[in-house]
Amino acid sequence: MKNWLPLIVLLYGFICIGQNVQNAYQFKHLNTSNGLSQSSVIAIEQDNLGRMWLGTRDGLNLYDGTGFKVYRTRLKDSTSISNSDILSIKQDKEGDIWIGTYNGLNKYDPISDSFKRYYHFNEKTSLSNNTIWALSEQANGTIWIGTSNGLSIYDKDNDSFVNFYKKDANDKGGLPSNYILSIEQANNGTTWIGTSEGFCKALYNKDKAVVFKTYKPAGFEKNLFVQTITACDENTLCVGTKNNGLFKFVYSRHPDFIGNYL
Repeated sequence: MKNWLPLIVLLYGFICIGQNVQNAYQFKHLNTSNGLSQSSVIAIEQDNLGRMWLGTRDGLNLYDGTGFKVYRTRLKDSTSISNSDILSIKQDKEGDIWIGTYNGLNKYDPISDSFKRYYHFNEKTSLSNNTIWALSEQANGTIWIGTSNGLSIYDKDNDSFVNFYKKDANDKGGLPSNYILSIEQANNGTTWIGTSEGFCKALYNKDKAVVFKTYKPAGFEKNLFVQTITACDENTLCVGTKNNGLFKFVYSRHPDFIGNYL
């Protein structure tokens, strides 16, 4: 029995450690039985009051810690959200909530509890497309919108949009693709854009116009379908792809090529 005692003590220690780790994390499951409008949660944003905004395939949900308030599009009510299929959510510095849907961009006004809708209707001053995959507020206060057909930058002063597209294969300053899925501004102020054909960073040329520089992994022939970009720390981007895993890009040390493939 004495020979087994150290092993018993060791196993007991592992069990206690395992229980402590397990007890350190507690999950609360919220679903349709609690008031969530639909089970597929596509987008999440926490506002400056601590409330959670959840975008689903059937409604925008506001969760205050006790219950849900659901916003859906309503026929003949232009102040309701433009579409109930939610793809992206972002709160800006002024407190407005921006919501991207499969059919239009929306700005939620918390004072009036209503939405202002934005649609594509021309190529110059309106949205580039009505399907909104990504939203990002830049340090200068502009809202960048990634759509299924181009990048739109919202000008708050004029309540209009400036649009950018992939022009042709020989356009070195254009987007790698018009299908924009992710926008991230890193800590150094550089804005990175993920598309269905790779990712790029936004630059300003000598005329102060926005141009784009595309990046590809060394030795990787195919274009990457980039679904998400996150600034992991001061120097590193994590680039998540649809079919090729995760890439780490150390942009401060190696600004012109991809780093380790994970």
